[in-house]
Amino acid sequence: MKNIIAIVFLVISTFVDAHESQAQATYLGNEGVMISNGDTIIIFDPFFHNNYDIYQLVPDAILNALFENSEPYNDIDAIFISHAHGDHFAADLVIKYLQKFPQTKLVAPAQAIDQLKALSEFSSLQNQIVSIDIEYQDSPRAIYLEDLFVEVIRVPHSGWPNSRLDVSNLVYRVTLDGEITVIHMGDADPNTLHFQPYENYWQANHTDTAFPPYWFFYSTYGPKILSDIINAEKSIGIHVPVKVPQELIDSQKDYLSKPSETRTVHSHH
Repeated sequence: MKNIIAIVFLVISTFVDAHESQAQATYLGNEGVMISNGDTIIIFDPFFHNNYDIYQLVPDAILNALFENSEPYNDIDAIFISHAHGDHFAADLVIKYLQKFPQTKLVAPAQAIDQLKALSEFSSLQNQIVSIDIEYQDSPRAIYLEDLFVEVIRVPHSGWPNSRLDVSNLVYRVTLDGEITVIHMGDADPNTLHFQPYENYWQANHTDTAFPPYWFFYSTYGPKILSDIINAEKSIGIHVPVKVPQELIDSQKDYLSKPSETRTVHSHH
């Protein structure tokens, strides 16, 4: 009987393991994060020049690996840009990468695409580019890119309603291979007014891991957004200054601040 039980347990364990999915999140710098699910690889906000003497730049070693297509930074399927600020986006680097890797798609707000259009190389790359022109409180957008299901809403940049109202800050929910779902929030303002009206949208697709800017963890409404509204299993903070704020340390929340450090993203679908 013990042998039969052991065999049944082994069969069940094998079945469960075969149907469990997990991806890896690799930190690049500031809000740059790479998500790898087998052969499907995406990166958020990887190319920028400005750290404003506060934030973590992407180290040259990682940038070189991206441009040399060296593992694990190789064969990128899509680049996502949250907004066109200098600590998130550099048109020259994005263009250079797209030219070198014609299989890679770019998804970015129209404001970032406008900067690309100013460069002479843009016309030859239009087939790689998906421009998102969306206003605050518009309905979410959905895009299919081969093995990626991409959903987008615009959430005001932090500082709302007193500043940066013209910045198109995009929150992406991306499902890789129908298995792993992540949210990248850019510099979203942590107010429930931006998230609560989309309750049906958030509840329609469970997120395995969200990557909010660190200030969500100890702002007035940020914790509620993360725990109750966006339907995410867990959250990992990004956009962390090189000098980690004491409030973030005291929060005991998980965050990424050292380039090349990783986290496992488990599927909860």
